[in-house]
Amino acid sequence: MSLKLPRWSSLPAWSGVLLLEVLLFIFMAISQPEFVSAGNLSNIVRSAAIPIVLGIGMTYTILTAGIDLSVGSVLAFSGILLSGMIDHMPRYAAVVVTIALVTLIVGGINGTLIGRFGLNSFVVTLGSLGIFRGISYLVTNGTTQNIDAGPLIRALGDGNVGPVPGPLLVVIVLAAISIFVLRSTFFGRDVYAVGGNEFAAQLAGIYTGRVKMNVYVISAACAGLAGVMQVGRLDSAAPTAGAGLELAVVAGVLLGGTRLSGGVGSITGTVIGVLFLQTVSNSLTIQGVSSYWQQIVTGVLLGAAVLFDRIRLELSSRAPSRKDKE
Repeated sequence: MSLKLPRWSSLPAWSGVLLLEVLLFIFMAISQPEFVSAGNLSNIVRSAAIPIVLGIGMTYTILTAGIDLSVGSVLAFSGILLSGMIDHMPRYAAVVVTIALVTLIVGGINGTLIGRFGLNSFVVTLGSLGIFRGISYLVTNGTTQNIDAGPLIRALGDGNVGPVPGPLLVVIVLAAISIFVLRSTFFGRDVYAVGGNEFAAQLAGIYTGRVKMNVYVISAACAGLAGVMQVGRLDSAAPTAGAGLELAVVAGVLLGGTRLSGGVGSITGTVIGVLFLQTVSNSLTIQGVSSYWQQIVTGVLLGAAVLFDRIRLELSSRAPSRKDKE
Protein backbone atom coordinates (compact mmCIF):
# COMPACT_ATOMS: atom_id res chain seq x y z
CA MET A 1 0.00 0.00 0.00
CA SER A 2 1.65 3.23 -1.18
CA LEU A 3 1.72 6.41 0.85
CA LYS A 4 -0.26 9.18 -0.82
CA LEU A 5 1.14 12.64 -0.30
CA PRO A 6 -1.18 15.64 -0.49
CA ARG A 7 -1.23 17.46 -3.79
CA TRP A 8 0.69 20.75 -3.91
CA SER A 9 -2.52 22.62 -4.66
CA SER A 10 -4.25 21.18 -1.57
CA LEU A 11 -1.66 22.51 0.88
CA PRO A 12 -2.28 25.81 2.70
CA ALA A 13 -1.01 28.82 0.77
CA TRP A 14 1.44 29.60 3.59
CA SER A 15 2.96 26.11 3.70
CA GLY A 16 5.89 27.03 1.44
CA VAL A 17 6.83 30.03 3.60
CA LEU A 18 6.57 27.93 6.74
CA LEU A 19 8.97 25.40 5.19
CA LEU A 20 11.40 28.20 4.31
CA GLU A 21 11.15 29.52 7.87
CA VAL A 22 12.05 26.11 9.30
CA LEU A 23 14.95 25.63 6.87
CA LEU A 24 16.29 29.13 7.59
CA PHE A 25 16.03 28.50 11.32
CA ILE A 26 17.98 25.23 11.02
CA PHE A 27 20.65 26.81 8.80
CA MET A 28 21.15 29.77 11.13
CA ALA A 29 21.20 27.55 14.22
CA ILE A 30 24.06 25.54 12.68
CA SER A 31 26.04 28.41 11.15
CA GLN A 32 25.42 31.09 13.82
CA PRO A 33 24.86 29.55 17.28
CA GLU A 34 23.99 32.96 18.77
CA PHE A 35 20.92 33.01 16.53
CA VAL A 36 19.13 30.52 18.80
CA SER A 37 20.07 32.30 22.02
CA ALA A 38 17.14 33.29 24.23
CA GLY A 39 17.96 36.97 23.82
CA ASN A 40 17.99 36.85 20.03
CA LEU A 41 14.80 34.79 19.76
CA SER A 42 13.10 37.27 22.10
CA ASN A 43 14.35 40.10 19.90
CA ILE A 44 12.84 38.47 16.79
CA VAL A 45 9.48 38.09 18.49
CA ARG A 46 9.47 41.66 19.80
CA SER A 47 10.58 43.21 16.50
CA ALA A 48 8.02 41.16 14.55
CA ALA A 49 5.07 42.04 16.80
CA ILE A 50 4.41 45.55 15.43
CA PRO A 51 4.55 44.54 11.72
CA ILE A 52 2.31 41.57 12.53
CA VAL A 53 -0.27 43.84 14.18
CA LEU A 54 -0.19 46.08 11.08
CA GLY A 55 -0.34 42.98 8.87
CA ILE A 56 -3.46 41.68 10.58
CA GLY A 57 -5.25 44.95 9.78
CA MET A 58 -3.83 44.92 6.26
CA THR A 59 -5.14 41.38 5.71
CA TYR A 60 -8.73 42.56 6.15
CA THR A 61 -8.29 45.23 3.46
CA ILE A 62 -6.50 42.99 0.95
CA LEU A 63 -9.14 40.28 1.43
CA THR A 64 -11.66 42.78 0.02
CA ALA A 65 -9.34 43.41 -2.97
CA GLY A 66 -8.15 46.71 -1.48
CA ILE A 67 -4.99 47.90 0.25
CA ASP A 68 -4.02 50.30 3.04
CA LEU A 69 -0.77 52.14 2.32
CA SER A 70 -1.23 54.55 5.22
CA VAL A 71 -0.40 52.16 8.08
CA GLY A 72 3.18 53.35 8.59
CA SER A 73 2.31 57.04 8.77
CA VAL A 74 -0.74 56.31 10.96
CA LEU A 75 1.59 54.44 13.34
CA ALA A 76 3.71 57.60 13.63
CA PHE A 77 0.62 59.81 13.98
CA SER A 78 -0.80 57.69 16.80
CA GLY A 79 2.52 57.84 18.65
CA ILE A 80 2.58 61.65 18.39
CA LEU A 81 -1.06 61.77 19.51
CA LEU A 82 -0.27 59.60 22.52
CA SER A 83 2.71 61.78 23.46
CA GLY A 84 0.43 64.84 23.57
CA MET A 85 -2.12 63.20 25.87
CA ILE A 86 0.04 61.18 28.20
CA ASP A 87 0.68 64.09 30.59
CA HIS A 88 -2.98 65.09 30.82
CA MET A 89 -4.70 61.83 31.76
CA PRO A 90 -3.93 58.37 33.16
CA ARG A 91 -1.86 56.28 30.79
CA TYR A 92 -4.51 53.60 30.27
CA ALA A 93 -6.99 56.32 29.32
CA ALA A 94 -4.44 57.92 26.97
CA VAL A 95 -3.95 54.57 25.22
CA VAL A 96 -7.70 54.01 24.80
CA VAL A 97 -8.35 57.57 23.62
CA THR A 98 -5.43 57.43 21.15
CA ILE A 99 -6.58 54.21 19.52
CA ALA A 100 -10.21 55.41 19.48
CA LEU A 101 -9.35 58.75 17.85
CA VAL A 102 -7.09 57.14 15.24
CA THR A 103 -9.79 54.59 14.47
CA LEU A 104 -12.50 57.23 14.08
CA ILE A 105 -10.42 59.78 12.17
CA VAL A 106 -8.26 57.63 9.88
CA GLY A 107 -10.63 54.68 9.61
CA GLY A 108 -13.59 57.01 9.12
CA ILE A 109 -11.90 58.98 6.33
CA ASN A 110 -10.46 55.99 4.46
CA GLY A 111 -13.54 53.84 4.98
CA THR A 112 -16.00 56.51 3.87
CA LEU A 113 -14.07 57.49 0.76
CA ILE A 114 -13.50 53.88 -0.30
CA GLY A 115 -16.64 52.14 0.93
CA ARG A 116 -19.23 54.92 0.60
CA PHE A 117 -17.96 56.85 -2.42
CA GLY A 118 -16.20 53.98 -4.22
CA LEU A 119 -12.81 55.67 -4.59
CA ASN A 120 -9.72 53.61 -5.33
CA SER A 121 -8.12 52.29 -2.15
CA PHE A 122 -4.57 52.74 -3.47
CA VAL A 123 -5.12 56.43 -4.18
CA VAL A 124 -7.06 57.17 -0.99
CA THR A 125 -4.63 55.49 1.39
CA LEU A 126 -1.63 56.91 -0.47
CA GLY A 127 -3.14 60.33 0.19
CA SER A 128 -3.67 59.44 3.85
CA LEU A 129 -0.05 58.34 4.05
CA GLY A 130 1.09 61.82 3.04
CA ILE A 131 -1.47 63.67 5.14
CA PHE A 132 -0.82 61.97 8.47
CA ARG A 133 2.93 61.84 7.95
CA GLY A 134 2.82 65.58 7.25
CA ILE A 135 0.70 66.26 10.34
CA SER A 136 3.21 64.34 12.45
CA TYR A 137 6.04 66.52 11.13
CA LEU A 138 4.09 69.74 11.62
CA VAL A 139 3.08 69.00 15.20
CA THR A 140 6.58 67.98 16.29
CA ASN A 141 8.54 70.30 13.98
CA GLY A 142 10.33 67.17 12.81
CA THR A 143 11.77 66.30 16.22
CA THR A 144 11.51 63.12 18.28
CA GLN A 145 9.37 63.38 21.42
CA ASN A 146 10.86 61.61 24.45
CA ILE A 147 8.16 60.03 26.61
CA ASP A 148 8.00 58.43 30.02
CA ALA A 149 5.82 55.59 28.73
CA GLY A 150 5.22 53.94 32.08
CA PRO A 151 4.79 50.23 32.90
CA LEU A 152 1.54 49.66 30.95
CA ILE A 153 2.70 51.05 27.61
CA ARG A 154 6.16 49.50 28.00
CA ALA A 155 4.52 46.12 28.64
CA LEU A 156 2.63 46.42 25.36
CA GLY A 157 5.71 47.41 23.37
CA ASP A 158 8.73 45.74 24.93
CA GLY A 159 7.99 44.46 28.42
CA ASN A 160 6.68 41.23 29.88
CA VAL A 161 3.36 40.10 31.29
CA GLY A 162 4.57 37.49 33.73
CA PRO A 163 6.94 35.22 31.79
CA VAL A 164 5.37 36.11 28.41
CA PRO A 165 6.66 39.03 26.31
CA GLY A 166 3.96 41.69 26.18
CA PRO A 167 4.15 42.17 22.38
CA LEU A 168 3.73 38.42 21.87
CA LEU A 169 0.64 38.43 24.08
CA VAL A 170 -0.84 41.30 22.05
CA VAL A 171 -0.23 39.39 18.80
CA ILE A 172 -1.75 36.17 20.16
CA VAL A 173 -4.91 37.90 21.40
CA LEU A 174 -5.37 40.02 18.27
CA ALA A 175 -4.68 37.11 15.91
CA ALA A 176 -7.06 34.81 17.81
CA ILE A 177 -9.85 37.39 17.67
CA SER A 178 -9.30 38.02 13.96
CA ILE A 179 -9.19 34.31 13.13
CA PHE A 180 -12.51 33.86 14.92
CA VAL A 181 -14.06 36.89 13.19
CA LEU A 182 -13.00 35.81 9.70
CA ARG A 183 -13.86 32.13 10.14
CA SER A 184 -16.93 32.14 12.35
CA THR A 185 -18.92 35.35 11.86
CA PHE A 186 -21.20 36.70 9.15
CA PHE A 187 -18.92 39.71 8.80
CA GLY A 188 -15.92 37.46 8.11
CA ARG A 189 -17.80 35.56 5.43
CA ASP A 190 -18.89 38.87 3.92
CA VAL A 191 -15.26 40.03 3.76
CA TYR A 192 -14.28 36.96 1.73
CA ALA A 193 -17.37 37.28 -0.44
CA VAL A 194 -16.68 40.93 -1.30
CA GLY A 195 -13.09 40.14 -2.24
CA GLY A 196 -14.03 37.04 -4.20
CA ASN A 197 -16.73 38.67 -6.35
CA GLU A 198 -18.15 42.01 -5.29
CA PHE A 199 -20.98 41.97 -7.83
CA ALA A 200 -22.11 38.50 -6.73
CA ALA A 201 -21.89 39.63 -3.10
CA GLN A 202 -24.22 42.54 -3.87
CA LEU A 203 -26.69 40.19 -5.54
CA ALA A 204 -26.56 38.03 -2.41
CA GLY A 205 -27.71 41.00 -0.34
CA ILE A 206 -24.38 41.94 1.22
CA TYR A 207 -23.85 45.65 1.88
CA THR A 208 -20.44 45.70 0.21
CA GLY A 209 -19.82 49.38 0.94
CA ARG A 210 -20.38 48.85 4.65
CA VAL A 211 -18.02 45.85 4.66
CA LYS A 212 -15.30 47.93 2.99
CA MET A 213 -15.78 50.76 5.45
CA ASN A 214 -15.42 48.38 8.36
CA VAL A 215 -12.19 46.77 7.15
CA TYR A 216 -10.48 50.17 6.90
CA VAL A 217 -11.69 51.02 10.38
CA ILE A 218 -10.14 47.76 11.59
CA SER A 219 -6.89 48.52 9.77
CA ALA A 220 -6.74 51.99 11.36
CA ALA A 221 -7.38 50.50 14.82
CA CYS A 222 -4.50 48.05 14.31
CA ALA A 223 -2.23 50.90 13.18
CA GLY A 224 -3.22 52.90 16.28
CA LEU A 225 -2.39 49.96 18.52
CA ALA A 226 0.93 49.48 16.69
CA GLY A 227 1.76 53.14 17.32
CA VAL A 228 1.18 52.70 21.05
CA MET A 229 3.39 49.60 21.01
CA GLN A 230 6.12 51.54 19.19
CA VAL A 231 6.09 54.19 21.91
CA GLY A 232 6.37 51.47 24.55
CA ARG A 233 9.27 49.89 22.70
CA LEU A 234 11.32 53.07 22.24
CA ASP A 235 10.05 55.39 25.01
CA SER A 236 9.68 58.03 22.32
CA ALA A 237 7.45 59.14 19.45
CA ALA A 238 9.05 60.20 16.18
CA PRO A 239 7.42 61.57 13.00
CA THR A 240 9.71 59.25 11.03
CA ALA A 241 8.44 56.11 12.80
CA GLY A 242 7.13 53.42 10.47
CA ALA A 243 8.52 55.06 7.33
CA GLY A 244 8.65 52.42 4.59
CA LEU A 245 7.05 49.82 6.83
CA GLU A 246 4.17 49.48 4.36
CA LEU A 247 6.37 47.48 1.97
CA ALA A 248 7.37 44.95 4.61
CA VAL A 249 3.79 44.59 5.84
CA VAL A 250 2.32 44.07 2.36
CA ALA A 251 5.14 41.64 1.53
CA GLY A 252 4.45 39.63 4.68
CA VAL A 253 0.71 39.46 3.98
CA LEU A 254 1.29 38.31 0.39
CA LEU A 255 3.97 35.81 1.43
CA GLY A 256 1.39 34.37 3.81
CA GLY A 257 -0.87 33.53 0.87
CA THR A 258 -3.35 36.42 0.82
CA ARG A 259 -4.08 37.39 -2.80
CA LEU A 260 -4.04 40.98 -4.00
CA SER A 261 -7.12 40.17 -6.06
CA GLY A 262 -9.00 39.47 -2.82
CA GLY A 263 -11.14 36.64 -1.48
CA VAL A 264 -8.30 34.31 -0.43
CA GLY A 265 -6.04 34.55 2.60
CA SER A 266 -5.75 34.00 6.33
CA ILE A 267 -4.47 35.60 9.51
CA THR A 268 -2.32 32.52 10.17
CA GLY A 269 -0.58 33.04 6.85
CA THR A 270 0.02 36.71 7.62
CA VAL A 271 1.64 35.91 10.96
CA ILE A 272 3.91 33.33 9.33
CA GLY A 273 4.77 35.61 6.39
CA VAL A 274 5.70 38.63 8.53
CA LEU A 275 7.61 36.46 11.01
CA PHE A 276 9.59 34.98 8.11
CA LEU A 277 10.59 38.45 6.90
CA GLN A 278 11.70 39.44 10.40
CA THR A 279 13.70 36.22 10.73
CA VAL A 280 15.42 36.94 7.40
CA SER A 281 16.21 40.50 8.53
CA ASN A 282 17.58 39.28 11.86
CA SER A 283 19.67 36.60 10.11
CA LEU A 284 21.21 39.15 7.75
CA THR A 285 21.98 41.47 10.67
CA ILE A 286 23.77 38.71 12.57
CA GLN A 287 25.84 37.96 9.47
CA GLY A 288 26.80 41.64 9.16
CA VAL A 289 24.86 42.35 5.98
CA SER A 290 24.02 46.02 5.33
CA SER A 291 20.49 47.22 6.07
CA TYR A 292 20.32 48.44 2.44
CA TRP A 293 20.58 44.84 1.27
CA GLN A 294 17.83 43.90 3.69
CA GLN A 295 15.48 46.28 1.86
CA ILE A 296 16.47 44.68 -1.45
CA VAL A 297 15.77 41.22 -0.02
CA THR A 298 12.32 42.37 1.15
CA GLY A 299 11.52 43.61 -2.35
CA VAL A 300 12.72 40.37 -3.93
CA LEU A 301 10.64 38.31 -1.51
CA LEU A 302 7.59 40.43 -2.32
CA GLY A 303 8.00 39.63 -6.01
CA ALA A 304 8.60 35.97 -5.16
CA ALA A 305 5.37 35.87 -3.15
CA VAL A 306 3.34 37.05 -6.13
CA LEU A 307 5.12 34.59 -8.43
CA PHE A 308 4.63 31.75 -5.97
CA ASP A 309 0.90 32.42 -5.82
CA ARG A 310 0.66 32.49 -9.63
CA ILE A 311 2.51 29.17 -9.95
CA ARG A 312 0.30 27.63 -7.29
CA LEU A 313 -2.82 28.73 -9.16
CA GLU A 314 -1.45 27.31 -12.40
CA LEU A 315 -0.69 23.96 -10.78
CA SER A 316 -4.12 23.91 -9.17
CA SER A 317 -5.89 24.55 -12.48
CA ARG A 318 -3.85 21.91 -14.30
CA ALA A 319 -4.24 19.21 -11.66
CA PRO A 320 -6.55 16.46 -13.03
CA SER A 321 -9.72 15.79 -11.12
CA ARG A 322 -10.64 12.36 -9.78
CA LYS A 323 -13.23 11.99 -12.55
CA ASP A 324 -10.61 12.74 -15.21
CA LYS A 325 -8.31 10.10 -13.77
CA GLU A 326 -11.02 7.49 -13.98
